[in-house]
Amino acid sequence: MENKLAVKNLNINTLFEEDDYRDVSLSPDGKHLALIQDQKGTPVLIIVAVDTMKAINQISFANNDSVGQYRWANNERLLVFLASKKRNQERKGYYGEIYSINIDEDEGNFIFGVRSLVRRGKIKKGTKDHDYEKHLAHPKIISMLKDDPEHIIISTSQYNDKGMWVFKLNIYEGQIETLAKIDDSKANHRTTQLDYFDARQELWLSSKTQDDITIARYNFDDGSWLYYKPKNASTSLSIISIYKDQKQLVVSDYCGNDTIAICLFDPKTEQLSTLYKVDGYDTNWLYLDNQDSAFAVSYFDEYPQFKILDKKHPLAEKLSDFLGQFVGYHINVSWDQTLETKALISLSSDIQPTLWYLFDRETNKLSYVAHSKKGIDTKQLHPQYSFKFNARDNTPIQGYITLPTKTTTGAVPAVVLVHGGPHARDYWGFNPEVQLLASRGYAVVQVNYRGSKGLGWKFEAAGFGQWGEKIQYDILDGINYLVDKQYIDKSRLCIMGASFGGYSAIQSSIITPDLFKCTIARSGVYDLPLLVEHEEPELAKILIKRVGLENIQKDHSPIHKINLLKTPVLLVHGTKDDRTPLEQAEVLLKQLKKHNKSYEWFEIENEGHNFYKAENRIIYYEKVLQFLNKHNPLTL
Repeated sequence: MENKLAVKNLNINTLFEEDDYRDVSLSPDGKHLALIQDQKGTPVLIIVAVDTMKAINQISFANNDSVGQYRWANNERLLVFLASKKRNQERKGYYGEIYSINIDEDEGNFIFGVRSLVRRGKIKKGTKDHDYEKHLAHPKIISMLKDDPEHIIISTSQYNDKGMWVFKLNIYEGQIETLAKIDDSKANHRTTQLDYFDARQELWLSSKTQDDITIARYNFDDGSWLYYKPKNASTSLSIISIYKDQKQLVVSDYCGNDTIAICLFDPKTEQLSTLYKVDGYDTNWLYLDNQDSAFAVSYFDEYPQFKILDKKHPLAEKLSDFLGQFVGYHINVSWDQTLETKALISLSSDIQPTLWYLFDRETNKLSYVAHSKKGIDTKQLHPQYSFKFNARDNTPIQGYITLPTKTTTGAVPAVVLVHGGPHARDYWGFNPEVQLLASRGYAVVQVNYRGSKGLGWKFEAAGFGQWGEKIQYDILDGINYLVDKQYIDKSRLCIMGASFGGYSAIQSSIITPDLFKCTIARSGVYDLPLLVEHEEPELAKILIKRVGLENIQKDHSPIHKINLLKTPVLLVHGTKDDRTPLEQAEVLLKQLKKHNKSYEWFEIENEGHNFYKAENRIIYYEKVLQFLNKHNPLTL
């Protein structure tokens, strides 16, 4: 029997359908806005004139193509990164095609990708093989060239060539000029970051392997790379900009700290030094003005935070005003690139899906722009609270609990929702999965166990080799803490998760066979040696460092201890999952059958690791609610 609260609970379709609006951005001169609207499953790029706040154009594609992402190329032109239907899969993917269109045009043209070479259905005459091969690639924009409105700089990792290229690309006609080549056969967008700084006309790269980081600057005179070996760098290093002294690079890295900081790299000494840091937490973003002067950094402790670096900076003063005006929100501010008189502000919270407003500094007025999920009644959303406890070995751990509307004063049934990774983390903010469960009467428990990112390297590394033990103990200790505080009912618990969360749901149910009423595992990994075996050699080395050597992998694999499992399992997997292949679910299924365990199997055709199609997400969560109601009903 379903709880009476369910009569007014959140609509599952509204929660998991595509957002009404996404990817809102301001043109460089602040005169136009662009945003993607979902129109009956079709993403449409809408252009809005700021002075009237009315749409002046809509851009969409037919058949198998659709708007994926986009960038402002200049004040009049947009670059659309096309999403195209994947063969035999539910999702669309980016195949490297860039479509360029003016904001007032009905039709634009392809400037990169094979279709940029096509005229009237045929490859243009005079197209050489090497020109064709340049377009068999995934381009990534590395500079918008603010002072050159007709060109951008892109880097490519080509399908038929080892190494990477850097090109100057005309955004109107698509002509390509080769600037540089990286001959390293292991270089690709995953291992190598390229940055072009047009003010200095300098091209830099940072390249990482399992245990090594290299920085290099390109010499345009002789076509060579000058390599540097940073003396205290980590594989987390990322180049941000050139420092105001024009001699050092601003980078993000640990640079000798336990947390990721904003650092300076000096090519002369090859040393990294700390510029800005936050004790105990990674810095997330460095806020720069149009002259590349820093005025704030953002970070995330239990809640989103800012550290103001220059209190007298006019943009820092406005940021402080916004933070005071929108207390309790996660805020992001993006200023126009010309005069910095208009700002796009995004606001969200645990009980508020993203809203966008436009601020005009000259009139000091805010104008409403869009709402990501306008169909949700925010009065029905449940707050998410941070809690802290000490694990059994006294390691401090943080987590979140979202409580349902209570009909009694006692402890409530709960779902423990385990985040993936495991080297990721849970954040405070709007989460449709959390809100669905809370609206149905369950408390939702999320634990940032050891190994979670953002809380320091020591804390993250403490999870290495502990996937099946201390990580699970942290989750179980968090449950016991909340039980002791009488927030949740220990006799009415279920556990669920996706990816590593799916693994954890099964593993924790094996470690404590009498604790959970049910277990829900989606897109999980259950045989660790099989996981390592499927990776490429370089990635396998990194993975072994995290999961442990072969004996630990086997010992921490749930498939070898299914005989200890008592909990009924809902096992869910997409048939086209390329991160944790379907084989992972199949080997677990075999053991569940062998040991005659209670389970339900739900296979979703042509879906990947994360369910792309809204219809499939809705079907999945309907199954979850049915399973919870069967094994952990709200009314006993």
